[in-house]
Amino acid sequence: MPFTAEEHYRLTLALADAGRPEEAGALLTAVDAVLGELSDNVAKGVREIAERTDARVREVD
Repeated sequence: MPFTAEEHYRLTLALADAGRPEEAGALLTAVDAVLGELSDNVAKGVREIAERTDARVREVD
C-alpha cells in the first residue's frame, strides 16, 4: 500500500507539472485519504512526498 500511495503522489506531481491543477487536486484529495488509512509507521515514509506534492499542487492552483 505505501508503494501505491507514493506512485499516486508522483502522478499528482506530474499532473501539477503539466499544468493540470484540477486533476492534480482531485487525485491529491484521493491519495490523502489513502494516506490517512495507513498505519503511522508506514505513513512516515510517504509523508515527505505527500508534503512536497501538496506544496506543488498549491503552486499551480
